[in-house]
Amino acid sequence: MAPILLRRSLAACTSFRRAFCAAAGPILRPSPPLPDHVLPHSVHGILNNYCDYSPPLLFARPSGHRISMPDDADSVYDHCNGLVLFHGKGGDDFVLNPATRRRALLPLPSDKHAIWEYAGAYLAFDPSISLHYKVFLVPDVDVEHCPNPDAEWPPAIYKLPVFSSMSGCWEETAFLRQGGPVGAVAEMQSGSREPVYAGPQRRYAEYWRGALYVHCRGAYVMRLSLSEDKYKIIKTPTNIEENKHAKPYLGRSVKGVYFAALKHHDLRVWTLDDSGEQMHWVLKYHINLEALCHQVCKLTQWECPWAILYDRSIEEYDDVGSEEWNSDNDDVLDIKENNSARSYGRLKFIGFHPYKEIVFLANGFDMVTYHLSSSKAQYLGNAFPDDYYGSQLGAVVEESFIYTPCFVDSLPKMDL
Repeated sequence: MAPILLRRSLAACTSFRRAFCAAAGPILRPSPPLPDHVLPHSVHGILNNYCDYSPPLLFARPSGHRISMPDDADSVYDHCNGLVLFHGKGGDDFVLNPATRRRALLPLPSDKHAIWEYAGAYLAFDPSISLHYKVFLVPDVDVEHCPNPDAEWPPAIYKLPVFSSMSGCWEETAFLRQGGPVGAVAEMQSGSREPVYAGPQRRYAEYWRGALYVHCRGAYVMRLSLSEDKYKIIKTPTNIEENKHAKPYLGRSVKGVYFAALKHHDLRVWTLDDSGEQMHWVLKYHINLEALCHQVCKLTQWECPWAILYDRSIEEYDDVGSEEWNSDNDDVLDIKENNSARSYGRLKFIGFHPYKEIVFLANGFDMVTYHLSSSKAQYLGNAFPDDYYGSQLGAVVEESFIYTPCFVDSLPKMDL
């Protein structure tokens, strides 16, 4: 849809919603459904955090929509259905919608601890249900200072700081455990604080059908039911020892919650079967990616459909192209088995396509997509910033978030 038509449609949608709310008065009535084209339905790009570099940058195919991260952003904590939770350079935290360029300041939690002190900060947002959102803070398991290392984990009641945009404040929410404990607190010590070396500093989470799935230290996934204030623990398909050598990743795709483990060129992908009372993982794909890695490593010149979108005027990207990225046909790589040449590159798992069984991978800063069912790969481009000089660890992308635009929100402030 053309940008002008989209803006008119959004304005009409917003006016209709305001008129409806005014007419309803104090009576609680369901909101009219939003049109599909303003809800998240496609992948626009990848939000990347770089080691010792800010702001985080959007790597995407340039389009007519002015979507980028603001210059005062320091790092992204999380993304959920078009909303971005980020830490600002001035020390404040914000919830941002890059598509509408509006944002809201997130107050300090009631315990006065900064958000970055927690093991994870995660968004829960589904605009098809409500334009309000929640932020969950998950503390780390402090094994070293725990008064009773033999205490059961997880606890029967798990208390988390939760911010609600509806109330505008933080509350301590108690979640009741479903099922028994899975071990002792001391057993968590064998799991690393960070999921991988020189990569994501925090584990990922996914919001799916009213529940927040959080990848926890110690090879577990915590499922928080927001409507019932209950939670359960699900063991990951890989154990702690395997996770020391493989790169685990929790994400969401077309069938729900997925889990990936990438070790060198060996990729395994599971789906979470929640059809019964006992949730379990089902191995769906086991793929050798050496041929793909070899193909990406030998790329010398290639037309790059994607580029880093800085917080500038979109006219700078007119020469790159403005058509929407086609996740099926654009820039397909010819992958051939090559038994005579060994690839010395190493792929990194970036994320899942939320609407198709496609994964995003990177070799250094060269980013590609891989279709799990057909083995087709597409080259996206190089995500190395113009003014990036690296760090003591070298130049590296730390965290990546697959960005799906949402053109409606309840955020109050225009980000100019």
